[in-house]
Amino acid sequence: MKELRAQFQGFATRIRELCHHVSVRDDENGPFVFALGLKETHTLQLRKIDEQYVIELWYGVNSDVERVVSQPQFSSAEGAFDAAQEWLRKDAI
Repeated sequence: MKELRAQFQGFATRIRELCHHVSVRDDENGPFVFALGLKETHTLQLRKIDEQYVIELWYGVNSDVERVVSQPQFSSAEGAFDAAQEWLRKDAI
């Protein structure tokens, strides 16, 4: 878990300029990245489940209208990180 947390913290540092907020959090399933785009419309949670990196891609301006639009899965961290960055970039333009 320490290695995964460190990997997620490195990613969080990489995407900081694309985020209104980004943090590495822990819950009963272990560490995960929570990121809120600059316009607070594109949000994500990234976690590792078994051997897959899974991203919950959220869209909406607040919790009343926010919804999960996709849950892509990746076998590599870099693939997941690239997809997560692309999602957050949508709030940067």
